[in-house]
Amino acid sequence: MAYALIRASVRDYDEWKPVFDELSSLRQKHGSKGTRVFRAKDSPNEVVVLTQFSDEGEARRMFQSEEFLAGTKKGGVTAPPEVEFLEEVDSQSA
Repeated sequence: MAYALIRASVRDYDEWKPVFDELSSLRQKHGSKGTRVFRAKDSPNEVVVLTQFSDEGEARRMFQSEEFLAGTKKGGVTAPPEVEFLEEVDSQSA
């Protein structure tokens, strides 16, 4: 398993979110096992997305795909999103 942490600035969250939802099938096609969306309380157009993928290589291909890049443009992402891959090394219940 691999996790991708994506940080992006968007023009308007309410404009971006439906486009993000439309790209669900793209994420699934590239092995997404689920995603969580966060935004900063003080800056609601700053979003952070955490997605679990079955394969890091497949996830990297998604982030380089024309469909993903077109989606970021359509959704009003104002600069290339920052994508960082994470490896889970520990999990605790509390």
